Amino acid sequence: MSFIVPCKNEEKVIANTISNCFQAEYPKEKIEVIAVNDGSTDRSGEIMKSMAQKHKNLTVIDWENNRGKKHAMAEGFRRARGEIVVQLDSDSFIDPATFRKIVEPFQNPKIGAVSAHTDPKNADRNFLTKMQAAYYFMSFRVLKAAESTFLTVFCCSGCASAYRKSIVLPVLDEWLEESFLGHPVPWGDDRALTSRILKAGYRTIYSNKVKAETIVPENLRQLAKQQIRWKKSWLVNAVYNARFIWKSHPFVAFTYFFPLVGVTYLSPIMAGRALFYLPIVKGVFPYYHVIGILLLAALFIAYYRFVAPENKYWIYFFPWALFNLFILSFLTIYALMRINDRGWGTR
Repeated sequence: MSFIVPCKNEEKVIANTISNCFQAEYPKEKIEVIAVNDGSTDRSGEIMKSMAQKHKNLTVIDWENNRGKKHAMAEGFRRARGEIVVQLDSDSFIDPATFRKIVEPFQNPKIGAVSAHTDPKNADRNFLTKMQAAYYFMSFRVLKAAESTFLTVFCCSGCASAYRKSIVLPVLDEWLEESFLGHPVPWGDDRALTSRILKAGYRTIYSNKVKAETIVPENLRQLAKQQIRWKKSWLVNAVYNARFIWKSHPFVAFTYFFPLVGVTYLSPIMAGRALFYLPIVKGVFPYYHVIGILLLAALFIAYYRFVAPENKYWIYFFPWALFNLFILSFLTIYALMRINDRGWGTR
């Protein structure tokens, strides 16, 4: 098992992330960690090198100039000695006690990647992080779980996912050279890699038995930049997946994937009509639209409470649904308008 941890300017958490990898309940001689200092301007590189003196199976790749997360991941895949490679964000952690659960599915030779269940580590920081805790749970436990039913998870999360190295290496160059509208694509590396594994004919799954944590944005500015980046990657990979998914997985394509894409990009149009056009032009206020959104949220929450009655963040899915309606849905339009801005953004 090889862990790859790309890192840029994460001096506060990188030591904990690396230490957590070596705490995994797995034979220690079968674990290696490859940490990539991707042009950090803080003390991240220095901390990573000091960690290498404590752990003989830690390899530190030190880049003076920033090359991007995708290139850091690719370098890790090329150097990895493990058959299975675990990709971790530098601010993410896998519960050591559940680590074996991310390995077990690879006994099936058709499994190409496994996504862990991830919750925000800093969920209790403020109201915004609590809403994200509810959103993360729904995103993984509902959407990824639904996709996993058909062994077709469309995005193995960059927070914590495992890949079969022998499948990734043949598509590595194509993945690195990904472009859209004639320009390189610097974001959505996890979604793009998952797409290429699916295209190669392998299966991708989500496991709620593997517990991971990550640090989520704690203010609106950070969240907006993250969401714009995610929406851009969703658009690019939706176009990529549409070229093959209807052939390889027709049932999933026509009952789930294409409807999801349609709803994603029609939502801001419908919200704009309900929230602005009808009240201003027709004098009709969007009571039913808002009530409909809340009823849909209630349906999700009923399932939320059924599968995780101990989870305390379920109530925050109601404000998240409204936040998505009034603010985040319109970021989709902005992301489309700014699709040729290939800057990474920052959290």
